[in-house]
Amino acid sequence: MSDIKAVRKYAAQHDLFNRLHSIAADESFVRDVAENWFDGRFEVVPNQRCGNWYCDPSTSSKAYAYFKSTDGHMSHWDFNLRRSNLNFAKHAEEKGGLILVDSTRRGKRMPDGLSKTVPIWCCVINLAIELRRNIPLDEEWDTELYLPPKVVPPTEKSQIEEKLDEWAEALERSSLPLPNLSKPLRPFFIHPSTSTPPSIPPNSPYTPIICLSASRWVNGTNDQIPSVTKLGDRTVGFDYVPGGGDDDELWAKGLSPTIFHTNKKELLDAERDDLPSLVDESVISSSIKKLSIPSSSSPHTALATSSSPASSSTLIIGVPSPNLRLGLDIGTPISASTWSYDLNNARVIRVVEVDKHPKEIPRLIKVGEECVLSVVNSKSDGKGYEWTLRELINHIKTTETDGNPIILRSGSSTDYQRSLEVYTSPFTNKEAKLDEPPLPTVETRKLILPLALALLCAIPSLATKRNDVESEFDGQGDKTSRITKNHIADKLHSLVALWPDGNPPRSALKRINDVLMSQERKG
Repeated sequence: MSDIKAVRKYAAQHDLFNRLHSIAADESFVRDVAENWFDGRFEVVPNQRCGNWYCDPSTSSKAYAYFKSTDGHMSHWDFNLRRSNLNFAKHAEEKGGLILVDSTRRGKRMPDGLSKTVPIWCCVINLAIELRRNIPLDEEWDTELYLPPKVVPPTEKSQIEEKLDEWAEALERSSLPLPNLSKPLRPFFIHPSTSTPPSIPPNSPYTPIICLSASRWVNGTNDQIPSVTKLGDRTVGFDYVPGGGDDDELWAKGLSPTIFHTNKKELLDAERDDLPSLVDESVISSSIKKLSIPSSSSPHTALATSSSPASSSTLIIGVPSPNLRLGLDIGTPISASTWSYDLNNARVIRVVEVDKHPKEIPRLIKVGEECVLSVVNSKSDGKGYEWTLRELINHIKTTETDGNPIILRSGSSTDYQRSLEVYTSPFTNKEAKLDEPPLPTVETRKLILPLALALLCAIPSLATKRNDVESEFDGQGDKTSRITKNHIADKLHSLVALWPDGNPPRSALKRINDVLMSQERKG
């Protein structure tokens, strides 16, 4: 390919007009399958993150599913306990099956997430349930591995099958809540060249997981590649981009699937030259709307103890289970469990992510009745992240005897600035009242979950009821069991099972392991 052709191809692949109209064409295929092939029988669920572009939030399911293609890559197959999707399995059974939507930008029929990760997931869960229940061999409980035959070769299937029992045993032994399914899971596969829908009877002996790949295979011979779109009365051409929703950080200019679906008609009706500015306006407008939402309009339930009036508009979740002494204010988990609390007795720690923090200033500072914890990026400043973890753990340990619950919640840049002022000016702002935090977001979860993980592992007495704390505390420090990587992983899995979209980055987990294991060696 000449340099000129390569540049033109790159420009076409990253062009907003081409991307959005390719997504719209693929979304139309998804809608046609759901409505006409299955008569609306199954909920449509996007596979995070790319699948969200092809599923309109107003008509698709709110269920959360995240199956990574990397878990299905050749020779890297895995059933990842951090992405167990166990609640998704139970939800699928309750709904009688689901359509799971994703796409691929590569030259293949289906993404590995649908063609291998999901089939492995179905099979491993079925095998783990068989182990848990000790189901006899002659009983009808399907544990076969179903893969798309024209997509995954038999040799690869046999290699995957050799690992299934090992993964199933690991799942069955883990601390994760294995769903009590009455029917085994079974995947089915659809892509744009599929001529007829799979036959799934109404009272099937399995729960169907229909893996729907939305994108056309441009190298194939059977796919009808869309090339024109309607702009008013005119027909306008565009270059189709397979997997148009993928890698949106490279082309979307801040546009998200939610903003796209909210403004879809206006965006798709726009001329090619007008589209970039219209996208900018949509993104800015969405940001302004988010900032204008007052904290009192939080959708979360107000909670209070019997001795206190409602003192917060947000939902506090006790971890690793309800009524325990560590609570997270990061939004409703998949398996909802509430923890009533009294702010007069709780110790609130506001967590703020910062780019840099002065070395001479503590990372945890008391401001009024609360504390502000500054957290740097675990990847770009790993040592600073470790210092934050150590300060947090030491602070909780030294104040553990009061037995009061601890709440981790999102802070703001204002909170951080006030904490610096309190530390540098000891005679001012001592009684400063902190503003209400912003509504919980996915990024907030990724920030707070690893902190909760470190605390639960380093201070086991946090996982006890307040009335039982004296029996867990000996006056010299908390009684700890031996901390191992498996112990840390079990705690992590229990948290991610509640908030799967808060799965911490690998860099944060590495630093947590370093801090906890170094403490173990010193002990």
